[in-house]
Amino acid sequence: MSKSMTAGARRAVAAAALAAGLLGGCASGDTGAAEVWDPIETPNRFIFSINRAVDIMAIRPIAVLYRDWVPEKAQKSVRNLLDNLGEPVTAINEVFQGDPSRAATTMARFLVNSTIGVAGLFDVAASFGLERTKEDAGQTIGLWAGKGVEPENGGFYLVLPLIGPSNARDATGLMIDYAIDPFQILPIAFNWDWFYYTGPRYALNVIDYRSRTIFALDDLEKNSVDYYAALRSAYTQNRAELIRAKRDKTDTKAELERRDNLALMR
Repeated sequence: MSKSMTAGARRAVAAAALAAGLLGGCASGDTGAAEVWDPIETPNRFIFSINRAVDIMAIRPIAVLYRDWVPEKAQKSVRNLLDNLGEPVTAINEVFQGDPSRAATTMARFLVNSTIGVAGLFDVAASFGLERTKEDAGQTIGLWAGKGVEPENGGFYLVLPLIGPSNARDATGLMIDYAIDPFQILPIAFNWDWFYYTGPRYALNVIDYRSRTIFALDDLEKNSVDYYAALRSAYTQNRAELIRAKRDKTDTKAELERRDNLALMR
């Protein structure tokens, strides 16, 4: 167990170091974002085409079946469960964003929903006035980026295999979130089989998110000349708005609802 935990700690330190390096890179040079910086567009488009093929052949059809055949209340419970599993990571990021009181609320939500809410299947905490938020390390890095660095400037654009749109900042944030997630650390520490724990969680996340992005992404593809470029722009703008909202301290609940409605997140 100690070896596994040590390895996890090393990965976390490496991810944090990489984040610092990328943050410095983002803060240097041009701080604006007139256009999305995409220096590796050719390999990005190649990965995008593979992701799209997998989506067309497997993910989207399953998501359609899930949306149309699974009762809405059951879908909501699945979403609540997945959101509950992500609460500790959100709380950690809220601490590093300088908002410990919000982090305490998030952890209170986690404790209430994990117990009274039956492992998070029911959002009982909301009825107690504990509103849900969603934060990630990509937003944390963007919040503390150097002065004058526009939120649109997240480093070079990146398409991740089976994940989709990202950039240097958000991909680094993804690694950090993975390294600090207690529900990722526990299976490693106790040597649990990835296939039986992390695999189902990842699959449910993919199907849940895809079922909620069907209309938005279909509409974006239908009305764009270049679907790749349109998705790249939409992703960059959406992430920038979330980070700008954190910097300007706008209504987090409204931002959360807007993001879920837009449904262009990874």
